[in-house]
Amino acid sequence: MKNKYKNLSKDELYLISRAEYEKQNLITTEFAQKLFPDKNKASRVLVFLTKKGRLIRIEKGKYVLVPIKAPNQQWMPNEFIVASLWMGDTPYYIGYFTMYNYWGFTEQIPRTVFVLNTGKSSKKDINGIRYEAVKIKKEKYYGVQKIKVEDKDVFISDKERTLVDFASNPLGSMRNFEIALQENIQNINVEKFVRYLIKFPVVSVKKRAGFLLEQFGCSENILNPLRKAIGKKRVLVPLDPYKASRKGKINNDWKIIVNR
Repeated sequence: MKNKYKNLSKDELYLISRAEYEKQNLITTEFAQKLFPDKNKASRVLVFLTKKGRLIRIEKGKYVLVPIKAPNQQWMPNEFIVASLWMGDTPYYIGYFTMYNYWGFTEQIPRTVFVLNTGKSSKKDINGIRYEAVKIKKEKYYGVQKIKVEDKDVFISDKERTLVDFASNPLGSMRNFEIALQENIQNINVEKFVRYLIKFPVVSVKKRAGFLLEQFGCSENILNPLRKAIGKKRVLVPLDPYKASRKGKINNDWKIIVNR
């Protein structure tokens, strides 16, 4: 049978065909070596397919397959799938600014795909997209939702967990989180949000979020467990940690300096 893909060798075409037949989105060195027991040949095939734009390198030994019918330079892998393949078996979720935009908490378009995980911290560009792996403690790994992206399971922070991260990392100003919470308080499960806040191992985040929830009319029944979770120590924290000034009214209930 004549090879219709003139720029591909028989070995290269064989690897792509087998990968597509077996529905392998992730191509690894081990996969290539199963097809080509000669390790040198396996390495050459991976290198040449990458140079020809038929494989996208994620990291050493990991590649994303470009569909065989896709014209060169005209196909981009889904960013969430790439993040998932990058993490492998490491517990992770796509979060931070990526999810702030995804859930409609901000209109700012993220330039980076943030992947919170329990294994590693690193940054890299993959096919022109910036990815950042943020290592977190195991006790922060919760509130994770599984979604389907192109028939693949991908893990993201759910809406309420994303708000907890927003309270902890509010895009350079607490005002950003305050606006997001005020505009979306009717669209979230407030009780779940409070449970997530109680579980979050940073007291200052609980204080700031609790103060704002009370400002926006959250009921005492829901807030009381969060109030207990901040403890009795009178350690004051500024409402906006990004402002240089700590001047403002003191809220003794939440132990907040309202430095708006």
